[in-house]
Amino acid sequence: MPSIRSPQALQRYLKTTPPDASPLRAFSPGARQRFLASLKFGARGLGGFSMDDLDHELTHAQAVRVLALFGAQDYADGVGVSVQRRARIEREWRTEARKRGCSVQTCPESAVERRYDELLRTHADNGHSDAERSARFRQRYARLFDRYQHASTLRTVSDPDLRLLKRAAEHVLFYAPVEPYLTQLRMDLSEMRHRGMTEDRDFTPLYQGYVAGRQFDAATRLRERHPGMDVAPLPAWRTHAPLKKDRPTAIALSADGRSMTRTAFDLDAPLRIVVVASCHFSQDVARAVAADARLRPIFQRHAIWLASQQDTIADAQRWNRMFPDQPIHIAWNNREWAMLDNWAMPTFYVFRHGRLVDQWAGADMPALRAHLRKDGVLSASLKSAPASRP
Repeated sequence: MPSIRSPQALQRYLKTTPPDASPLRAFSPGARQRFLASLKFGARGLGGFSMDDLDHELTHAQAVRVLALFGAQDYADGVGVSVQRRARIEREWRTEARKRGCSVQTCPESAVERRYDELLRTHADNGHSDAERSARFRQRYARLFDRYQHASTLRTVSDPDLRLLKRAAEHVLFYAPVEPYLTQLRMDLSEMRHRGMTEDRDFTPLYQGYVAGRQFDAATRLRERHPGMDVAPLPAWRTHAPLKKDRPTAIALSADGRSMTRTAFDLDAPLRIVVVASCHFSQDVARAVAADARLRPIFQRHAIWLASQQDTIADAQRWNRMFPDQPIHIAWNNREWAMLDNWAMPTFYVFRHGRLVDQWAGADMPALRAHLRKDGVLSASLKSAPASRP
């Protein structure tokens, strides 16, 4: 099995390998092009790729074989559809190809799939702030898909196109877990269910949308109806104290993770360090901070470890079990944290008396120490209230 480590090596592989002999053949033609377009190479080989089509079209075994081409098979954990789902998808492809008078591998992309491709190109736009990118994505989604997201129209589209419409709604719901996107995803799922196309796992993005939109009761009811989603029960909700206006808020979990509430944070203190976190790189930083005798008390006293609104409660619970002295909170709504223009992980923001004085991204510990020295944090003896805790 080759290990493709550069764009040039990829082109050689595609040119010299018969299509039928390549694991990439398992993709539909459009999905294959989207996957290949998502590949990002660095000095050490593959540096990034999209899981989107891997997880929606391929079985786990097929996903492993594809990623093994790039030496990235370890990233296939939990990825892929069931063998039964794959068989159903292949039947849908063949049925649609017969209707169009072509084969699965030679049919041109449908109008819906071309629109889906265009939407994902917006998804990959990194030239704007997170808020701007979200707004652009929602605008493009409306232009591309609003005409399809009506019950009467959904009844007329093919099975493969219906799956893509559902995936498009899931993408926009990630950026904005609000109406009308929740309703549109419910309509897509309803039509899929009518055609016998759904499994319980198909409802997981809707569940996540309810949670991110803070519709906890709706999420709980959906979980009860679709236990195969395999999501843990939500923690019990604790009524919070009155929140001070104009302060950003976040979900705070109890120490045992069994209850949650909403709490406000004061960024006007003499020092606040907000760390946008959750990913494994952020965990590396948290471990390094915990092991550093100088950094640990600074972060315990002044840091707010903050996950995006879209992060899951389960991920926060896992973080807090690993780092009980550095608990993470989940933004109630990212818009409340408008002073943070980048939710990439990890990103650090240093505030003094409410004013942003420094910002940087990355898990580089020498860089972190250099920034904190420049900001007078490591050398100064600052007396300020600890970050709010639940």
